[in-house]
Amino acid sequence: MSFRIETIDGVSFLLGATADPSAQGAGVETALDLGVSRLKSLSGDAMSDLHLVSGGSLDVLPRSEAARVALEAARTAAHAGHAEHSAMAARYALTGALADQALSAMRSSDTSLMAAYVASGECCAFVIEEGTALDVPAASRGALWLEVVRALQPGNARGGIAVAGSRVPESADGDADAVAVYAASTAEAALSAVLVADAVELSAMASRPTIPSPEDIWEALSKGIRTLSPLRQANIVRGGILAFRGRGRLVGPISGDGLLRFGVSDWR
Repeated sequence: MSFRIETIDGVSFLLGATADPSAQGAGVETALDLGVSRLKSLSGDAMSDLHLVSGGSLDVLPRSEAARVALEAARTAAHAGHAEHSAMAARYALTGALADQALSAMRSSDTSLMAAYVASGECCAFVIEEGTALDVPAASRGALWLEVVRALQPGNARGGIAVAGSRVPESADGDADAVAVYAASTAEAALSAVLVADAVELSAMASRPTIPSPEDIWEALSKGIRTLSPLRQANIVRGGILAFRGRGRLVGPISGDGLLRFGVSDWR
């Protein structure tokens, strides 16, 4: 698998791709070039629109395609009952939209790609043909999104994954250690991950400077599930992982057996 790391407007992106060696196509390097070019062409306008998408209003018209995609994800979440979103959620959705657009450009160049992804931090757009391994540079092998990709059940080979929570700096304000969301698009995954992570909160009594009881932890996780469920019913979210203080909840086509980095010993 070939990789490319690019920092664009202060944001680092990791791109990876591998192709069927027996197929005729434009080639992996060309696909990576197109992905980087797409990011560079979109990023400037997207960053200029950041104040619009992070202002909390859904009645704005951004200039950039990525910002419009991020705002549409927020509108879809609002229709599912989550009318408000934080500035962090909007920024994360914008990063996800950029990853989606770059991956689309990579795939348009070469239909023989067997695996490809565009990641920024814990936000990743990906596609994997069945039986193909997805790899990253050694420095990125601790990424939570990569562990989620490998935990997806067969038949779930494309879409977006985003992780938010206390283990991901500047992503969410809730108490969750980590919330991972798998969705059809990375913009939707990113927005939803922050919404759900923000919802995982201990009660005022349980948050006092003592060790919370298992019941308090499960109740905090249940708050996150109550936020995630309508998003899943609206087909915004395909699956999710919620982890908090050694306990976790799994929703959708995800196996908990290989989820070691989430630090969960008790899944429900």
